[in-house]
Amino acid sequence: MMSLASLKSGIETLDIATSSGSSGSTSLDSPMSTASRNIPQFAFDFDKLRRNMDAFQARFDAFIAEDRKRILEDRNEFEKEITEAKEQEQKMSNQIEHYKEKEAELAHESARERQEVQETESSIADFTRKKQDLTILRDAVVAQILETQSILDKKRAERSQDRAKFLAQSSLNAPELAFWEKNLGLRIEGFDDDQLKIVFTLISESAWSREYYVVMDLSDPDYEVLRCEPQLEKGVLDGMLTRLNESRDFGRFLKDVRNAFKESGL
Repeated sequence: MMSLASLKSGIETLDIATSSGSSGSTSLDSPMSTASRNIPQFAFDFDKLRRNMDAFQARFDAFIAEDRKRILEDRNEFEKEITEAKEQEQKMSNQIEHYKEKEAELAHESARERQEVQETESSIADFTRKKQDLTILRDAVVAQILETQSILDKKRAERSQDRAKFLAQSSLNAPELAFWEKNLGLRIEGFDDDQLKIVFTLISESAWSREYYVVMDLSDPDYEVLRCEPQLEKGVLDGMLTRLNESRDFGRFLKDVRNAFKESGL
């Protein structure tokens, strides 16, 4: 494609040639010049064409410069956008790495929480089993307590009956006890709650006032000797207690104890 500069140069060459032909026709009358007279002459304003071409060239150059400026600005804008896109990409990459770390932390936390839930569920199941075992044990203990309470109530009732019988018998034996205290040296004292102290004298010929005694426990249905002074042989004392608990004959027991002290020689 012919440039504007080449076109301009061609027009100038054509203008020079035309001018030379016009000047030569005045001095030389050749057949060619004779023939050129017969060619129609055109009025062509090359100066105007040149001015128009110059103006077009200026506009064209301005357009090219403006286009270059626009392209440069677009390129700068594009590079700026590329830079911002890269920065944005880097930020997004950093965010992705951050979220990946968060995801890993959450996964670890979730796994830890699942393990804690499993351990808690296991502990709850263990405590539930222990609670069931304790409930069964508590029911058994409550049943045993009720049974023991029933036995104690029964024994208390029996003891109350024995005490009533003993008191009734004591009132009946009051004259006999008074005779024993006066003539046989026998005295019965309250020693402690549900306890009696039975004191004997007139046993030792060398010391008629010496006291021999036993302390009886009346809190249970079966009588028990808590203390004996002086101490009798265990077999002899156990035998007398056995006969007393079987026969409930307290008068016979007093006679047996007095004879045991006398026969012991203590």
